[in-house]
Amino acid sequence: MISQNINFATLLLPNWISAGGGPGKGGRRVGTMSWMFARTPELVPAEKALPGRETPVLGNPRPHAVLGTPITGPWLPGQRSLLVGIGCFWGVEKMYWQMPGVEATSAGYAGGATKNPTYREVCSGQTNHAEVVEVVYDPAKVSLRELVAAALENHDPTQGMRQGNDVGTQYRSAFYTVGEQAEAERDEIQAIVDAYAAQLEGHGFGKVTTEVRTLADTDSGAYYLAEDEHQQYLHKVPHGYCPHHSTGVACRLPD
Repeated sequence: MISQNINFATLLLPNWISAGGGPGKGGRRVGTMSWMFARTPELVPAEKALPGRETPVLGNPRPHAVLGTPITGPWLPGQRSLLVGIGCFWGVEKMYWQMPGVEATSAGYAGGATKNPTYREVCSGQTNHAEVVEVVYDPAKVSLRELVAAALENHDPTQGMRQGNDVGTQYRSAFYTVGEQAEAERDEIQAIVDAYAAQLEGHGFGKVTTEVRTLADTDSGAYYLAEDEHQQYLHKVPHGYCPHHSTGVACRLPD
């Protein structure tokens, strides 16, 4: 029987190939054929998730390749951060590092149960993590609402465990809030998502499946940096895989 989260590319090819041609290859992610063969991906029971490891996958992260800033905290006074999952994290990270007011970004994993997962483990569907980008920003220059609106407008939040041909639980639509204002920000984001869901319904789209939670409310309660080759990937590989799955519906922010 075919596993619901199986990635046929990783059975036949090295892990770097399933990551879009590998660092410096600029290829397209080839681990996206499972939709032709597998059932709808589902999260696994947390107790059955891969255990992971105590050692971080990226133990000594380099400064941001574009912005030159650190990609790990502690952040400067006044800076805030948000974790955003809207599909393949390569393009998401580039979108945010180009936004005025964003002062650091990183690619990583959150929302699941496995400690310090690898990319290959996340792609297996056995960690429950989503591919996410941590966005560190100055709220005096860009608002949380603007960051959320950009995310909603640049993916299809009605697709469940996929974005286009990228199929798997790691590609789900998700926002995870952190810090002292995590609960208030969760509620603010949920209100924006609900308003956008009504807009999409008016344009004939289905139910929005976006997950909005505090990071502390997830099984691991943590954000894990992805491997170095995934950090600022589209700066290192300018013509690398960068899918767009926008609905074309503008996000009108609620008052």
